[in-house]
Amino acid sequence: MAVRIRPPAESDVLAMYRTDGTAFGSHWKPEEIERTRPTIELDRFRIALDGDDVVGTAGSFGLEMTVPGGGTLSTGGVTWVSCAVTHRRQGVLRALIQAIHDDIDARDEPLAALGASEGGIYERFHYGVASLRRGIEIDRRRAQLRPEYRPPSGAVRLVHPDEAVALFLPRWDRARRVRPGEIDRNEVWMRMLLTEVGDAAVCAVHDDGFAVWKTEPQWNMGHAAHEVWLHDMAAATPEAHAALWHTLLSLDLTGPIRSLVVPLDDPLPYLLTDRRALRTTVVNDGLWLNLRDIKRCFEARTYGTDDDIVVEADGVRWRIGGGGCRRVRTRADLRTDHASLSALLLGGVRPSTLVTGRRMTARDADVLRRADALFAMAPEPYCQTGF
Repeated sequence: MAVRIRPPAESDVLAMYRTDGTAFGSHWKPEEIERTRPTIELDRFRIALDGDDVVGTAGSFGLEMTVPGGGTLSTGGVTWVSCAVTHRRQGVLRALIQAIHDDIDARDEPLAALGASEGGIYERFHYGVASLRRGIEIDRRRAQLRPEYRPPSGAVRLVHPDEAVALFLPRWDRARRVRPGEIDRNEVWMRMLLTEVGDAAVCAVHDDGFAVWKTEPQWNMGHAAHEVWLHDMAAATPEAHAALWHTLLSLDLTGPIRSLVVPLDDPLPYLLTDRRALRTTVVNDGLWLNLRDIKRCFEARTYGTDDDIVVEADGVRWRIGGGGCRRVRTRADLRTDHASLSALLLGGVRPSTLVTGRRMTARDADVLRRADALFAMAPEPYCQTGF
């Protein structure tokens, strides 16, 4: 029997959760389903059916992503992509992703984005890596802010998690517009993310930001070195950033502070008395992007110079820069494919990196120098919000 693709009905939801959990080697608990179900719009999801059995899932979230310069793009956040082990290599995954892309296009969302569970899947679907994601570890016993950066007393206060969502939302909206690659959050999303941390969540608020962490006690027979996980941080100003970190670094009985939400260009090392107290423990691919509407995507961002560059992607040439983005027949300065063109959108990947990585060619060295200056922007893109 041929596999059919269709939107799920409410009666398919539990089977959809089971299929997804099995594919990712986990099991959705009832409380996890209750927590995440409000984020799912069934008409944005698709399931693959073999007879009455759900053998694959995929979906998207309606998001808004920040691009360089503070502009935003409506984005289909692709998620829940899975296929039963019994139906691999049969075109099910491709059919599901095509159905989700068709839906994103029908909604007039110019950008598709995802975070990949494996690094070898999505380039063939025209996704390029546009940002990196890192893990850090801070030795709290060695780490403290330099005296000149420490905040005044009362700059940060602790709040009960029940109060946190209403306080976090406006602060998040300001902070996420500073960082390319970050996405918006509504009340449902913010509440879900906070609930995921659990009952041990500690919430700290500054006028221009917030932080959420959890402590895992490690008493070590009287030699306490509790492990602290920083799950969320938003800082719209340098003052908020320093004040929130000062609070974290003031925790007693603490050994390591670990996190996955700190960008690679975060200025924290420059604020510390000993910058080696912070170590990067892992760096992986972060956001994968697929430009569904190349013109609208590149016209939404700003650029590092007033120049423009002609980029040929899969045989189509685009003049991209401060003057906009349009199709041309002019000689190409750079040649690449759609995935690598998508990687350039957020400014975190330099054309010269793609050239040395053999994903792009340049007409000459001067063109490449101009292209790097045009596309690269600060701050570097980062998305700490999983979807």
